[in-house]
Amino acid sequence: MFEERRIKTWHALLALALVVVGVVIGWATDGGGSQGERRGDGSAGAGPTRTVDGIPVGYERSREGAVAAALNYDAVLGRPEFVTDPARRRSILEAVATPGLVRQYEQADRTASLASLAQMPVYRATREGRASVWQTTPLSYRVERYTGDEADVSTWSMAIVGAGEAAPTASFGVGGSRLRWDGGDWKVAGDSRRTLDGPTPALLRNAEPSSSLEFRARLRGLQGLRYVP
Repeated sequence: MFEERRIKTWHALLALALVVVGVVIGWATDGGGSQGERRGDGSAGAGPTRTVDGIPVGYERSREGAVAAALNYDAVLGRPEFVTDPARRRSILEAVATPGLVRQYEQADRTASLASLAQMPVYRATREGRASVWQTTPLSYRVERYTGDEADVSTWSMAIVGAGEAAPTASFGVGGSRLRWDGGDWKVAGDSRRTLDGPTPALLRNAEPSSSLEFRARLRGLQGLRYVP
């Protein structure tokens, strides 16, 4: 229940903020984050070691492996199709979540809640494939607790979203993941901490925001990262 609330809040607040400023978003076109991803700097031994349906899995049973799993799973759970596509949501959950959490998402109230959220204009746009920018990126982390069987990892993340003529907007927030070693890999077991109220930095200079069109043109072909500590 906690993880479901965390993900819904993350998506809903992003969607609400964009509706207020008149931005309708679709899916990020060129780096949606599956087979084309590359591993970031760090210890390769921590994982991921393989992909399942484009989802990075296979992490070391270590503090570093738990962190790598938390960062990668956070990015995966931030994808819009988690809300808009029930079949894709199921495949994501089966790859990254404990069986108990998967069952929670199968409950009628949760599926109905996500179906309602998917009707918001920003999510309808993703289903229609409108050109857009949608990027969620963890910036830093802190291990709150690690036992070898469980881990609590806090992250500071940034989300950039935009479409159409409006300039993409950036949101910063602190959240966390509760992971459990299950079935030979780290899996999301639940979480109750996610905010979009910063800390938020100011721009170094008074730069003119780039339009969604400029974002897509200048970033076309850039690939997403996998994260390791």
